Amino acid sequence: MGTAPTTTPSAAGIATAARPAPEQLKRTRRWLMVAGVLSLLGGIVAIALPNIASVATTIFVGWLLVFISALHTVDALSAREDRKRMALRLLLAVLTFAAGLYLLVAPLEGTFTLTVMLVIWFVAIGVIRIAIGVADWGAAGAGWLVLGGVLSLVLGLLIAEQLPESAVWALGLLVGIDMLFSGVQLIDFSRGLRT
Repeated sequence: MGTAPTTTPSAAGIATAARPAPEQLKRTRRWLMVAGVLSLLGGIVAIALPNIASVATTIFVGWLLVFISALHTVDALSAREDRKRMALRLLLAVLTFAAGLYLLVAPLEGTFTLTVMLVIWFVAIGVIRIAIGVADWGAAGAGWLVLGGVLSLVLGLLIAEQLPESAVWALGLLVGIDMLFSGVQLIDFSRGLRT
């Protein structure tokens, strides 16, 4: 009578599977560093040229909406049995496509529209963050949440006060700041993988 082959993994096999290979870790670290440096440089360029970055962001969002409208169309056509669902999905696809086309055809006007939406978003999340922070006062991080809410609210009001002039630079500046911080985070993370 033969013995069945063992299916218990060896301790060496578990240790190898749990830790990535040094080459893979080095490659990952290198790609994170490259992404971080590119994001950092992109952020600096966007902050230095916020007008161009604002229009580029508008065009990017326009193409994104056109792509999403295609996905909505495919989703609508997959629901042919349910006419009501199909009609609503097609309406969603048409509206999304129209919004994307508007941003692509008239990016300067689209930049203004996106800036107004950004102002509404900053004011809304500012108020909500303040309300949540005050409601959770005493919990860990509540003070930071209120501070973040106040900063969002003030930023939204400052951009709104400068409309329509702020539409030229606000999107590009905010995208640049986000890219700058993302780049620093990626570089820091890749450096942390070294240890």
